[in-house]
Amino acid sequence: MAAAVGLPILAAVANPGSRPTVMSRARFLSETDQLIAIGESLSDRPDWDTFRTWLMDSDRLLEQVWGRMDRYHLAWLNVGRDSQAPGSRLDDEGQRRFVAAMADAKLAVLRTMRASVQRQGWRTLSEEEE
Repeated sequence: MAAAVGLPILAAVANPGSRPTVMSRARFLSETDQLIAIGESLSDRPDWDTFRTWLMDSDRLLEQVWGRMDRYHLAWLNVGRDSQAPGSRLDDEGQRRFVAAMADAKLAVLRTMRASVQRQGWRTLSEEEE
């Protein structure tokens, strides 16, 4: 009986096409391109308010397509960290360096995911135009 109950779960895992699509591949690539352009401008001209909005928008898109991600692992927490003690307030220059470093790290993620989707697609993205 237990095996019969587990079968549909295993079948769903074995068949990644069973997950519903959330958007087209073209839309994902377009939205990712927009986020990359904003991120590049943040690297050149760091701005805290733009950074916060961009980070939330990029997290929302990636979660919608790839699923919830835990970005708070040790490597991510150390990105952009100056030699100041944790919890220290950043001066304006420190804040600019932090935003630029964080934007660069997130840009690497966006570019990697974009290249993967462009090359091979993804199970939650359709090939149909919206």
